[in-house]
Amino acid sequence: MKKRFVIGNWKMYIASPSEAKKFALTLTRRARLFRGLEVWVAPPFTLLSLLQPTLKNTSVRLGAQTVSAHKAGAHTGDVSATMLKQTGASFVLVGHSDRRALGETDALIHEELLQTIQAGLTAVLCIGEREHDHNGSYFEVISSQLSSALSDFPRSATRKLMIAYEPVWAIGKTAQDAMNPGELQEMQIFIRKILVDILGRESARGVPVLYGGSIEPQNAHLLMQEGGVSGFLVGHASAEIESFIEILSACKK
Repeated sequence: MKKRFVIGNWKMYIASPSEAKKFALTLTRRARLFRGLEVWVAPPFTLLSLLQPTLKNTSVRLGAQTVSAHKAGAHTGDVSATMLKQTGASFVLVGHSDRRALGETDALIHEELLQTIQAGLTAVLCIGEREHDHNGSYFEVISSQLSSALSDFPRSATRKLMIAYEPVWAIGKTAQDAMNPGELQEMQIFIRKILVDILGRESARGVPVLYGGSIEPQNAHLLMQEGGVSGFLVGHASAEIESFIEILSACKK
């Protein structure tokens, strides 16, 4: 059976150090019930060093929500991939839709991706269209985002690459109104075709494709079973421990 992943993106939902530590302790205890399922969490920068001792030597991996496109220098407010690694982070969300909405360009995301890989961290490249139009032009958006981010990507580093498909139009909806398994299956097949075109069949084969967009306990199992993806990137629901555990349970079934 292929490996499955569930990544929790806390965004700014959890800010309190005590709340974050309590969440992490509960998650590490409960995560033992989900052997075979990779559980990762991406808290705000301010909580990375705090959570590192709690998550060290557990099955839960720690990561960051974004990264600088620069290695070092006069970049006020930026945090480099090397700095993130020193906090205990092992992965980074690159090009999340929230960051793209703030103005991150394809060219900037390309540099962030390379910085992440060069630091030895796993890059979770986020892609997704804003609108699901009837003429299918959203396929061009996905192809363009992948091609730009992965241009001159070293094929030897694909073991450190994951793709998270997060259609913006599906975010913030109920399980009933979000993407259905048939639509997701179609898109993940298209993404894999583009990956093969860019990276080659052998290199692309092992790259996991995740889905993010209104993942709830009610739709997680069906999307995992029939959507053809390797797991999920979960937003708001990942910051509520019981909701997150329910999603993990649904993926384990």
